[in-house]
Amino acid sequence: MINVTVWNENLHEQFQEEVRQNYPDGIHGCIAEFLSYNEDLNIRTATFDEPEHGLTQEVLDQTDVLIYWSHMAQEEFSDEVAERIRQAVLRGMGLIALHSAHYSKMMKKLLGTSMTLKWRHGDRERLFVTAPSHPIAKYIPEYFELPVEEMYGEYFDIPKPDDVVFTGWFAGGEVFRSGCTFTRGLGKIFYFQPGHEAYPTYHDKYIQRIITNAVYWCEPVRRLKADPDCQEAKVPPEAISGYAMKARRKQAAQDGRFEECQDSIKQVMAGEGLKGWTDMRNQSVKQVADGEGIRLSIFYEHLREAQEQTGKSLEELLREARNAGIRGVEMEFSTLYEHPELNQKIRNAGMEISNLYQFFDFGNKYAAGMHTGRKMIDMAKKMGITRVMIIPGFLTQEQSRELNRVSSSYEETADYMSKLPELLAMRDALEELVGYAKDRGIMVSMEDFDSFTSPIARMNPLKWFLAQIPDLKHTLDMGNYAFSNESAKEAYELFHDRIGHVHCKDRGEEKEEDPAIWEELGRPFGEALEHRRGMKPVPVGDGYMPIAELVEKLKEQGYEGYFAIEHFGAPDQLGFMLKSAEYLKGLL
Repeated sequence: MINVTVWNENLHEQFQEEVRQNYPDGIHGCIAEFLSYNEDLNIRTATFDEPEHGLTQEVLDQTDVLIYWSHMAQEEFSDEVAERIRQAVLRGMGLIALHSAHYSKMMKKLLGTSMTLKWRHGDRERLFVTAPSHPIAKYIPEYFELPVEEMYGEYFDIPKPDDVVFTGWFAGGEVFRSGCTFTRGLGKIFYFQPGHEAYPTYHDKYIQRIITNAVYWCEPVRRLKADPDCQEAKVPPEAISGYAMKARRKQAAQDGRFEECQDSIKQVMAGEGLKGWTDMRNQSVKQVADGEGIRLSIFYEHLREAQEQTGKSLEELLREARNAGIRGVEMEFSTLYEHPELNQKIRNAGMEISNLYQFFDFGNKYAAGMHTGRKMIDMAKKMGITRVMIIPGFLTQEQSRELNRVSSSYEETADYMSKLPELLAMRDALEELVGYAKDRGIMVSMEDFDSFTSPIARMNPLKWFLAQIPDLKHTLDMGNYAFSNESAKEAYELFHDRIGHVHCKDRGEEKEEDPAIWEELGRPFGEALEHRRGMKPVPVGDGYMPIAELVEKLKEQGYEGYFAIEHFGAPDQLGFMLKSAEYLKGLL
């Protein structure tokens, strides 16, 4: 168990509404919340207004890693407590200094320089990994972006770091050594620049991963010196990083205990010990790869319906979803626009909004639709949502019959669609919004929407839109092609290189007698339908759709994104959700 103390001034939160909106429980509360998902971390918090700033000698003696955020009260911070922190680091306590903590008394004492830098409010930041083999950079992509962050720029007056793990680039052109490590005495120090109080930086999944990684990297060596019986060699090696293992062996040698420990270390590192470590490592890597590669999400509307069906609160249902392995929530933009507080509730559950979608009528209300589309993309940018999906509009019954009549031929489909003003308006709107979103780092997709009057319910009309707009992606809804009696497997083969998002929807078989179905499909009434055997909502895996085969194909091609569990109209949304998640986790 690693004892972590999260310290925050907690002063901005008392005076600035925008900070309270981002961090209703304080910056310390946000950090403590996401760290608490790690069962081997024991988390406590402390703030400036507590006696001795909450950092008494007893607290520091019981702290393995101190996470420290400061800004307003750098000079008012107690000299005695700053020295106490410095001594604790020298004895081996790990320290993670966040954002403007670079200018704190304890950092100046530890590093011995002025710690000055250039700064400017409100800029886009791209963080590059510049030490990819470092443990703090585990599972972080080559680079990622923060839509808005306070600019810190060089020259940064610090001593030469042990490693520069992350380098930040800002849209204004400045660069900065954003993630640096140092060693002082027996203690490890990680300084990490992002985290201005006015921005939701600590809700970003990569920021959270970096801080979590840093906690494990900072795990102190000093705890081993008090273990004359060499008990550290008995620690399960799956809990020991390569750096920590080397440090422990080095410390044992310095203490004159290397020969004494050698046999037990060999025992751990050989035979069953090594096998156990390898198995656990591979399992851990797979779990993280699944988490950062293919993730599960659920529709907000399913959670809302589950509230009505079960009487449980949204917070309770989000916790159940998170415990079931679901990481994201897919939401209609109009709902989020009316209730922006839902974003914070979702983040408090350790989840994120995985995709925003919205229905438009570009064929008849072009200007209004474009205004709404830009608002959706702007909100996505502000909240760190990277995917939006657009349903561009619908046709009249007569137009739909004609489109369905020709849709088995791509040439005839393209000819008809290129002459219909409503479809040309949809195309133009999509093209402009895709470009608008791309400039902001957001992907736009279009799904195979299951409606007779939808111009995107079949493969060839979808192919026309995708051919017209090269940067537009396809949301593969595994269950919707069945609506038009088309094969989801054939659709995958046709669009696999354009798939940017996935809806996992299964369909249950049922006897369909409505003549309108065959009329809409342009087939004689009662004719056997090869791919459509019913539209009944069922948990994923309980129906006739080729879910397992499609999942395997997506895994093989290296798809990285969300699998959104979908079953609108389910009589038991919570039960369906849990069963679907369990099935998909089995496939992953």
